Amino acid sequence: MMPQSSSVQVDQPLLDQIILSEFKVPAEGKAMDYLPGLMTNLGSTDSELRENSLDVLWTWIAQSQYNDSELLIIAQQMSANLTAGLGEVESDSIFLRAFSTLILAATLEVDISRREKGLSILFNEEQIRSWLETSLKLLVEEKDLRGFVQGKGWAHCAAHTGDLLGDFAVHPCLGQQDLEEILNSLQVRVTTPVKQVFVHNEEERLSGVVMNILQRDLVSEEFFRSWFESFVSSSGHMDWKEAFTHPAWNCARVNTKLFLRSIYFFLIVGYKDQPEHRKMAMVEQLKPILMNCLKQIYPNSRYADWN
Repeated sequence: MMPQSSSVQVDQPLLDQIILSEFKVPAEGKAMDYLPGLMTNLGSTDSELRENSLDVLWTWIAQSQYNDSELLIIAQQMSANLTAGLGEVESDSIFLRAFSTLILAATLEVDISRREKGLSILFNEEQIRSWLETSLKLLVEEKDLRGFVQGKGWAHCAAHTGDLLGDFAVHPCLGQQDLEEILNSLQVRVTTPVKQVFVHNEEERLSGVVMNILQRDLVSEEFFRSWFESFVSSSGHMDWKEAFTHPAWNCARVNTKLFLRSIYFFLIVGYKDQPEHRKMAMVEQLKPILMNCLKQIYPNSRYADWN
């Protein structure tokens, strides 16, 4: 349940004050007093207010300014926000969904860190799986794939959802079946016909989830082989060679190509601060499978070394 509204109005001058003080909680209150306002601001159409509220809330979560019951309140509200307005196209509801993903991720990171250190857990397995289910619903059913919105700033819901799923992918509560469900949902997302292609690096944020799953070493090579092949053989989409003249399907073809290319590149050079991905034994087996998929999605490639 969301906390009762506070008398504290979290406006831009207050946010400026908090940020300039290196994110110290104002002396006249406590972090919980500002929580309703901060959470509401995540859905604001004012980019500065939205982004700064995100920064403050994220930082206070990382600094342990909220106790366990308060963190649970935050996580539950963020999960509920993921379906608020879901299915709407180019409406302002996108901002609340997109920015709630990042705060839910922040709470997950606290729980993951505690478990890694052998401390008391924050969330139970039932809660984690429930929030994963909601997050996968957002991934698959989101209709608003805008990255940057003129006059209102970043929405970037697909990318933010990728960041959230990257945290789910490394959560110790989740096992092989959960990771396979995440992979299957990613396949649906990128192969679904849409009005626009990814133009703000969404495909890299989504393919980063795959790299985190590979790092767990729980999903078999056999599953990955079938999964990669599903991007070109699934009955759920048209033959990519015919997609060029069908605008929405061609967007799906391009998104699929971008997504698989990103995975291939990460397998070669590593992912962010985890270059060990390219040293994993399975990597060498996956690269030719990926290359074969890309050949079928992009049959007229001009790459000199395509063979």
